[in-house]
Amino acid sequence: MLMRNIFLVFTFLPLLATADVIEWQSLEAVQSAAESFVQERTANIDGDVSISTAAPDKRIKVPSCDHLETSLPSGNHLWGRTSVKVSCSSPRWALYVPVTVRVTGKALVATRSIGSGQVIADQDVEVQILDLTPYPIGVFTRPEQAIGKTTAANIPAGNPLRAEVLRAQFVVKQGQQVVVIAKGASFKVTSEGVAMNNATVGQIVGVKTSSGQMIKGVATDSGTVEINF
Repeated sequence: MLMRNIFLVFTFLPLLATADVIEWQSLEAVQSAAESFVQERTANIDGDVSISTAAPDKRIKVPSCDHLETSLPSGNHLWGRTSVKVSCSSPRWALYVPVTVRVTGKALVATRSIGSGQVIADQDVEVQILDLTPYPIGVFTRPEQAIGKTTAANIPAGNPLRAEVLRAQFVVKQGQQVVVIAKGASFKVTSEGVAMNNATVGQIVGVKTSSGQMIKGVATDSGTVEINF
């Protein structure tokens, strides 16, 4: 039967002769082990972390274990509603304890509705204290993380900003006349060419030189491409 608060998977290795000789595992200890595991794993999260674990269903009975092991099931994250696996290797059993992790902290939010393709300016964002749990991990917390970048999607007013909805501004655009700086240990040569693609700082950009030669370099600044030898 499926329990509402805690799920059970276990396999007894020996068949015990009589029920009255079985020493049952303390479910309070199971819950405590799960909570301690979450506290240790969330200690470095920025913000105020609130942890709650579901009380085990008292109808569950598993043999006592000398060493409880805790782990996070594959695909789970310690964020919002999740579960922690508490298990025993001898006798073999496992319990999955429902856990809720809530995080309150700083978030950079949009002060207005911002359309896709717009460049974020200082007045478009502000830092607020929010319940971060409903949002994916990775919310920006400082204005400099977003200012100057271009939105890749619509951002409603009040929504936190994340890397996934922004892209760095192009410093080189396709068809733009660019300065090409080729340099090595003892030389530096400057020339001009035409950019063949858009690029942000640090991205590779193809350049067609005045002689028709195709070369590649790294976009370093507005209209500048560097080639290092």
